[in-house]
Amino acid sequence: MSSANLDNVIARWVRLGVMFNTAPAARSPDLERLLLDTARVAGENSRAFILAASWLARYGDYVARHRLARLVGDELEDEHRPALGLLLDWARERGPANGARFNLAIAACRTAVAAAVARPLFDVERRNATFALLAERRASDLSRAWRRWAEDFDVKDDALRPAEWVAAHNPALADRALTGGDLLASVLAECADDRNAPVPSESELARRCGASRPAVRDAIRRLRLAGRLRTVRRGRANSVEVEAPRAKARDR
Repeated sequence: MSSANLDNVIARWVRLGVMFNTAPAARSPDLERLLLDTARVAGENSRAFILAASWLARYGDYVARHRLARLVGDELEDEHRPALGLLLDWARERGPANGARFNLAIAACRTAVAAAVARPLFDVERRNATFALLAERRASDLSRAWRRWAEDFDVKDDALRPAEWVAAHNPALADRALTGGDLLASVLAECADDRNAPVPSESELARRCGASRPAVRDAIRRLRLAGRLRTVRRGRANSVEVEAPRAKARDR
């Protein structure tokens, strides 16, 4: 990816509360696709990788985990899966006590590890033989497992905005936090994805979320009860759409 793409990735992280000296994106990003793009530019900027990992360790419950795993399988090139796997695995180890965090996406990334050539994660080290030897010598055990050598690092809390700031500047993520990134979060994310919305059927939504149709049907039911989604009969199927916010009714 070009430096322009790297700048775009950084701007989206700034919108989510990562402190870079650059202007934020105009709107909240598609978080799962941002993670894919971060893996694609990981070698270009070590600070971007480290701060993205730090953000995930602190705010990973915003990630729609089922959707991320599906996007890895459908859209992320094999060459970039080890970098994303390392990013997610590192964040999982340092996040809240949640052993299942990112497991589905990590498993999707792991399919590319066996064929991956072990090398430094960052381009500045990969392009210099001496630096590459140092990178291999200093690599953490986790980075060796993912065949993308990098030194271990701590969570950079001082470079992250507090949770209140992240929520205030990205209100669309609020429902994801309440669901803990579970299947409901993936259903909401797919229905809000302006590349695809409205989703034409429950079966298509199940495919995009990487979940069974009964599980997705139950998620839709719960989200309809909460006023977050609606279904509309179109031909022989029910399309699924995000429900527009309504004004609060006044007490009488």
